[in-house]
Amino acid sequence: MEDIINFALKKAESKNVNFAEVRIFGYDSEVIALRNSEIDQIGRAYNTGYGVRVIKNGAWGFASSADISKETIDEVVNNAIKEAEATSKVIKRPVELSEEPIIKDHYKTPFKIDPFEVDFEEKLEILKKADEIIAEKGDVIKVRQTNMSFYKVYLNYGNTDGTRIEQEELFTGAGVSATAIANDNQRREIKLYEMRGFEYIDMYNFEEKAEKVAQEAIVLATEAVAPKQQKTAFILEPFQLGLTIHESCGHPTELDRVLGWEADFAGTSFLTLEKLGKNYQYGSEKVNLVNDPTIPYVLGHEKYDHEGVETKRFYVVKNGIFNDYQTDRQTAKIIGKEHSNGNARIARYNRVPLVRMSNLYLEADSEGPKDIDELIAETKEGIYGINWKSHSIDDKRTNFQFSVQLAYEIKNGELGRPLKNTIYQAVTPEFWGGLDLMTKEWRIEGLGPSCGKGAPHTQAMWVSHGGPYARFQGVNIFSG
Repeated sequence: MEDIINFALKKAESKNVNFAEVRIFGYDSEVIALRNSEIDQIGRAYNTGYGVRVIKNGAWGFASSADISKETIDEVVNNAIKEAEATSKVIKRPVELSEEPIIKDHYKTPFKIDPFEVDFEEKLEILKKADEIIAEKGDVIKVRQTNMSFYKVYLNYGNTDGTRIEQEELFTGAGVSATAIANDNQRREIKLYEMRGFEYIDMYNFEEKAEKVAQEAIVLATEAVAPKQQKTAFILEPFQLGLTIHESCGHPTELDRVLGWEADFAGTSFLTLEKLGKNYQYGSEKVNLVNDPTIPYVLGHEKYDHEGVETKRFYVVKNGIFNDYQTDRQTAKIIGKEHSNGNARIARYNRVPLVRMSNLYLEADSEGPKDIDELIAETKEGIYGINWKSHSIDDKRTNFQFSVQLAYEIKNGELGRPLKNTIYQAVTPEFWGGLDLMTKEWRIEGLGPSCGKGAPHTQAMWVSHGGPYARFQGVNIFSG
């Protein structure tokens, strides 16, 4: 692969480009899913190819091929250069990149058991056992779903600066869900991913998750009531907190959105450039939002981004004040940063890198309650919301409306009635300004290859979010 990269870069340099980079990118994937004990989906896929991106006359050009061979390189390089030359006639600002260290490295995410070497029957037996546990709960449950998926991602990268990187990543996901019909139709699901091998299937514990979703689906369909419209204290567990972070903090701090380059999937951003470095109040003093792709085993972990930049930990929001954007080399240069924050990522060989989230989470409070039980005990009245059901947000990422799968009333420091169809609505800075109490306990969890960006050629990206159990004051609650 390095020969291919070196050959393509020499071809590009011979045609007087200012800069060139080559990515050989591929993935193996396997998905197995059951629905009511029958196989609903089963498949293996392999996708690979390479892309060449150049800067010439101050403009980007890109071309790609699924045929990784020296025979295709002339055409691909020429096509990338032609695009750059055409684009250079209409751009308003020439492309400039941040200066970055030259890196030569091989990196592979750690795992114990390669899932692609595990027998299919062993995987199927695990899913069937989980399905049986849900089925034993009775006829109230009408739909049972269990699934597992595996992805192995390869990236070989080189550029004319001299960087050469080989990177291999392994992802494993697992999920169970139950749909119950009684007073109405209610679904409960737990689906998680980690950057591990097949050993994560044991860690996920299908049997325990199956028992939980079945019981809670039945509670939702038979016992739960809709919440009354109110403004109250609202507690989020780490997964749903993470989804809220993703939509109201992650996307608006992607600098390409701020610059107006990326406006699909609910728009641009309210965090315009004049807010950086001006003590813009994003939330209460307890809000410390960290982007950290260096954390191993969680879904957004990468040692290097897809521009060959070493990833780093940095604060997006620190002590409630907006602190920094997620950047790639080009956007970092535009705002005068010395280096990129290492947030450039692709999902396919035939895509250009975009500024993307990775591991973005809320820091826990070392002085807060120990766990969720203590946090509830310190809450006189409110609602505790669990897991994502739906979300909606405006095109500046300010007004949002999310719903949770399951919620509980809190009365005098104790959990009360289960609630269904619970929706919370807020304005982003006001919501984060209401954060007043968090637990010491925290976790970060993988949402899967589910973050969409880049229409019309959408890229679904692997991301993880989370934090402690967190309480927000004055949140609008209603039923949908």
